[in-house]
Amino acid sequence: MVIFLWGPDDYRRLRRRRELERAFFLKHPAAAAGRFDGEIAPRDTAAALDEFARSGSLFGAAKFALVENAFAMDAAELVKTLKLVAAAGRETAVILSEMEKPPKQAAFLLKEPVRAERFEHLSGAEWEAFVRAEAEARGIALAPDAVRFLGSAHEGDSWALATELDKIASLRGTARRAGAIARKDLDELGLEIAPDYWPLLNGLRSHDGRARLAALEKLFALNDPPPKIFNIIAAQAGEKTARMAEYDRAVKSGKLDYEEALLDLVLG
Repeated sequence: MVIFLWGPDDYRRLRRRRELERAFFLKHPAAAAGRFDGEIAPRDTAAALDEFARSGSLFGAAKFALVENAFAMDAAELVKTLKLVAAAGRETAVILSEMEKPPKQAAFLLKEPVRAERFEHLSGAEWEAFVRAEAEARGIALAPDAVRFLGSAHEGDSWALATELDKIASLRGTARRAGAIARKDLDELGLEIAPDYWPLLNGLRSHDGRARLAALEKLFALNDPPPKIFNIIAAQAGEKTARMAEYDRAVKSGKLDYEEALLDLVLG
């Protein structure tokens, strides 16, 4: 079984990946697990994925693999392995999670028997419904004007919305407010949404190292506490969660401070 999750909305894509992963291991608690990153030695990674899929018996014990940056690998080798997995049934599962549509050589990922799910940025009524659903998942009831305000402030950035709603849930609990939160209540809760703040945070995810460094310098210039910047980035880390955890351990053990961790992150 091959599942291909793709599209720019990495918040919803990551959440779906985790749902599928939980469901698989609930059904196959003893399954072997593997994680493969195509940006790390692409040829070796493609071979390792193939070996993992074939180990034991392709049709034997349950196996689960998560593949990131798949299109950095040799396309022919990747496709060969994935076609074998797709034919092996549901005991072997490979999930690929990518921002972009597959290249022509891997176009089979958009066709059956592969299960392809697309995660474009939401807009309009779908986006506002998503804002309400995310708020409700955190025990927050939003009045229509608050939904419109938050939707307008964060449209196209599900991670920023989720982070803001986490903050609202925390502040609402502290203030012990009841009932739906209206637009004016957001001000009373001390919620500040700087129009340039989230684009700067998104700049830290740029593929251009100079753009990442420039965004970090601007964030430091806002005098925002480095631990706050680090924790927001960590909450949005998605497939880089393990790397952020390493930085966190280094900071807490005194090997780095937050400024150094952030600088190392954007230069890496």
